[in-house]
Amino acid sequence: MDYSDITVIIPTLNEEQNIGRLIDRIKELYPPIRILVVDDGSKDATAQIVIDKSKQYGNVKLLDRKSEEIKGLTISIRDGILNTETEWFLIMDGDFQHPPEYIDDAIKCMDENADLVIGRRDKIEEWPFTRKMISIGAQALGKISLFIRRKQIPKDIMSGFFGGKTEVLRAFAKNDKILEFKGYKFLFDILKVFPKDKKICEFGYVFRNREYGTSKIGKKQIIAFLKSLF
Repeated sequence: MDYSDITVIIPTLNEEQNIGRLIDRIKELYPPIRILVVDDGSKDATAQIVIDKSKQYGNVKLLDRKSEEIKGLTISIRDGILNTETEWFLIMDGDFQHPPEYIDDAIKCMDENADLVIGRRDKIEEWPFTRKMISIGAQALGKISLFIRRKQIPKDIMSGFFGGKTEVLRAFAKNDKILEFKGYKFLFDILKVFPKDKKICEFGYVFRNREYGTSKIGKKQIIAFLKSLF
């Protein structure tokens, strides 16, 4: 696959310590690939760093959501997909927890003509006990919800490292009734309605520790996920 057929969508919020280095690393590994940074109103220099990188590389763009009324990871991802012009897209965190080196593994799934591509966390470097318990609980509740709905159940239904065919996923992203906009688990929202005749491909990766900054997951995001179960 030609890397120019893929857009890496990176939702950000106050990632000035990470985003510039991440863009450089992705472009070092995959020069033709397109990058779309969807910034959710950062108060730091994140947006300006992306603007500077867009002048350096050309196929790096910023989608600035600072004036949007609704904020959140899910709606940022949704807006990124709706503004993607390539055949394929891939969602990545802006803090190096999703290593750029695994983009090639995602592309192998795309080469198999998968409609939805999911990065499966085979190993997590270091997580606090409470974060592990939250993750285990969310996975269990989510899989029960998918089982009841008689949907496909991938191994990592809470992954934030995923992508697929832009045309296929755009159809779901346009449906406001599917997504919990203020939530943070876009993939799970899609899996709840994803047809059984659509192909899912998973690839394994090592989930790394955030290099700089702090996690954006809090009580509001957890409540939004619980709401999305029903």
